[in-house]
Amino acid sequence: MSENQSTATLFEYQKYPYESSKTDSFKEGTLHLTDKTIELLDSLNSKRPILEIGRNTIKPLNYVGVVRVNGFTVQILPKLFAQESCPEQKTLAAANLLKMLFHTENVPITEVDPAGLDLRKMDLFEVFIHLFAKNLLNTIKISLKREYITNSDELRVVRGRIDFQHHINPARMHIIPCRYHELSVDNLLNRTLRYTCYLMSRTVSDFTTIRLLRSIVNLLDPVTLTPVSVAEIDRITFSRLNRIFEPYIRMCRIFLSRSSLTLQASKVEFFSLLIPMERLFEEFVSTVLAEDPTYFFGRYVPVRSQAIVGRLVKDANGTELFNMKPDIVIGYPQIEAVIDTKYKQLDSGDRKLGVSQADLYQMYAYAAKTNARRCMLLYPEVLFEQKQDFALTVRSVEGTDMDILLMIRAVRLSHDLNHQDGWEAFRSELREIVRPLIAEREPLTTTESGRAAAEG
Repeated sequence: MSENQSTATLFEYQKYPYESSKTDSFKEGTLHLTDKTIELLDSLNSKRPILEIGRNTIKPLNYVGVVRVNGFTVQILPKLFAQESCPEQKTLAAANLLKMLFHTENVPITEVDPAGLDLRKMDLFEVFIHLFAKNLLNTIKISLKREYITNSDELRVVRGRIDFQHHINPARMHIIPCRYHELSVDNLLNRTLRYTCYLMSRTVSDFTTIRLLRSIVNLLDPVTLTPVSVAEIDRITFSRLNRIFEPYIRMCRIFLSRSSLTLQASKVEFFSLLIPMERLFEEFVSTVLAEDPTYFFGRYVPVRSQAIVGRLVKDANGTELFNMKPDIVIGYPQIEAVIDTKYKQLDSGDRKLGVSQADLYQMYAYAAKTNARRCMLLYPEVLFEQKQDFALTVRSVEGTDMDILLMIRAVRLSHDLNHQDGWEAFRSELREIVRPLIAEREPLTTTESGRAAAEG
């Protein structure tokens, strides 16, 4: 990913020097920011802390994604390697972030092919819009959405039904007020798509993306080009007839709700799409496990994300309070294991690997509440393989103490997730990590096998 002065590529938890300037740029690892840009970043930071802005340094925190301010783009990538100095590692980090975002539907694009994108030249803002436009154009060509629109008009022949409340002028008996339904492309869904694509075409610089967006606008030429608000988008209802457009409408909502562009503006003054990396890590792992549990655990077992397994306390009235929600629950209705993902680096020099006491208390509570026999704290691996086992002693329902295995593991996110070999290597590594969570079932005896076959 070659250095582009109009785009700053930053990595989470890494400090970058910055200085005040008349124009925004990123040169030789230093941010040159205008006072207006710093003010807008401060405003974004006040809503949710995404940057640690010091006197002369800026450090991204735990959010990844993209911010565009006055034509200057700041993209924040996950830290997948000990050092991200070479262009190939930056490109891989950007591609893997896209894979994780799209796989978890944080960015609602149905089909992704980062291999066809030049991530060395295109920032994430341009990439999101390019993929949106490419997928949408193909969908519109196949299925342009039409809906029945209710119209009222004065006609010379009856169409639909007569509006008798307005048919009262004897001098105009030859004019018939009618209310009728007409199948039209000029509906709220298509107006949302055309308005968003028109605005996007004025914000991107990649010629191929501009051409895709203009093709969509031209295909929707019968549709009125008019501003559409987020509140109007929220009124769109989806059925089996228009469900194919739901991901694109969600992307339109993201774009319109997080930017300051209008029909009269010449460029995006402000846009942000930032995702907490710890949430993305948890969603990505749980989604991958849930897609093919038999592959990961050797047999089918339900995998649920953020499932409520109980309440922590009761008040004086007996009301249960404080939901207990492990990141990943394996097994239902009997819970066999729980996984909590932690997006932070462990310390190999510490005998406890730097696992926090609070995390251990949390896992103890999950194990005691669910009667799971195994549990895991899963971290991302950056520097080296991290692996250790602990035992949690909890009281069983029979009133006896029993040891619950607590596994500390880390999985690499630095595989090339967008190529088949890298994707399979990641899945294989994850399978090796999580497979021990599920006890192997005892093989059936000859009698049991025959009985099972007879029972069908």
